[in-house]
Amino acid sequence: MDVEASTAVGQAEVTACKRMIARVQDRFGVWPERLAADIAFGSAEMLAWLVHERDIQPHIPVFDKSARRDGTFERDALTYDHGDDSYVCPGGKRLRPRNRNFATLVC
Repeated sequence: MDVEASTAVGQAEVTACKRMIARVQDRFGVWPERLAADIAFGSAEMLAWLVHERDIQPHIPVFDKSARRDGTFERDALTYDHGDDSYVCPGGKRLRPRNRNFATLVC
């Protein structure tokens, strides 16, 4: 019902998709119930927009970057300390939101 040319860059495709959905809703009054797409559309931002702002059920693979293969810790290796608002690595060091230079932290 709509088309928009975009570059083969994920964010450009996501932006075009959002605009096409909005145009179809505005022009034709058609409200899709679901959207099927590839993993390029599986960002948290896009999924939240579909579900919370447009009430569209996504059938999209989600980006999962929890498994690490680059020598850094996986998400499961860190423990969150609510009282201190920090993460604790397996070596016992604290990672706080205000500490931004994580590259030099050695656990």
